[in-house]
Amino acid sequence: MTRVIQRHDQFFQRLLGKPGTAGALLRERLPAEVAKLLVDEPPELMPGSFVSRRLRGYRTDRLYRSRTITGRQVLIYTLIEHKSNPEPRISLHLLGYQYQALDYWDRTEGRTQEGILRPLPALITLVVYNGAAEWKIPQTLAEVTDADPAMRPYLLDFRYSLVDLVRIPDADLSRERNLRVGLLILKHGSLRRATRKQLLKLAREAMRLGEDDLVTLIYYLLGDQDGPKSALVRDVLHEVLPGKEDRVMSLAAEQWKSEGFSLGRTQGKAEGKADTLLRQLRRRFKSLPIETEGRVRAAGSDQLDEWLDRFVDAQTLDDVFGPDLTH
Repeated sequence: MTRVIQRHDQFFQRLLGKPGTAGALLRERLPAEVAKLLVDEPPELMPGSFVSRRLRGYRTDRLYRSRTITGRQVLIYTLIEHKSNPEPRISLHLLGYQYQALDYWDRTEGRTQEGILRPLPALITLVVYNGAAEWKIPQTLAEVTDADPAMRPYLLDFRYSLVDLVRIPDADLSRERNLRVGLLILKHGSLRRATRKQLLKLAREAMRLGEDDLVTLIYYLLGDQDGPKSALVRDVLHEVLPGKEDRVMSLAAEQWKSEGFSLGRTQGKAEGKADTLLRQLRRRFKSLPIETEGRVRAAGSDQLDEWLDRFVDAQTLDDVFGPDLTH
């Protein structure tokens, strides 16, 4: 899954890097009472990712800084979920992300030049989800906590905002053109779900923005140009750009290879990394679940690199893989 995850990440980052898209996403998808408090200025992207290696999975994140019309600073944490099914522990994960973001702000901006402690900024969280299954998980931490009602007022709690793309009609995804096309791609981007009609619509929308965006769409949807859906994509391209389908497919394939996603080039490296990881895991943890070994063997080179990095300080299998893989 690593190659797919990284293409999602790259596409989402490129999308929100286009002028006006990040601001439009926040204005249109944050709660109305929050959005109306924000100044009419582009949000500032803060540096770095605030998802630790241990918590990072099928998602990518961005942290923005904006101001309210009352002059207060506000941080807005955006997270895109790539999992096909909702994450039951999302509130717990978000709690970790929020702490990391606020801790970073506190270390870098928490005091004035005179050493006076500043109040913490407000932190709002927005989750964009493009999985097929409907999101039915509560959107507050307290709602997933097993506590007696009398304890509820004393519990740590927060609410996150959810953008469930599959449940939003295409015409209502955004009023901003770049963002609308990008969200269309994220919504219908799985070739397992997209029909020829949907692919044709996506290709035409992307082409309105430029040929580069069409190449990115094909790269995002197709990846390997010899994949099982290549004939369908080539047929759609022939209708959108007659006579140029081979060129677009080749450009997308070059982008695929330049990002290190060529299976023929990386398969040997991945096998070697898988052998190394499994050998080290057995030495430290003695026995491994069959499912875990299978997932290690099936993983791509980048995912194996991440697991190998986590292994250095890991005390349990969960520290390496997370609970989804080891239970």
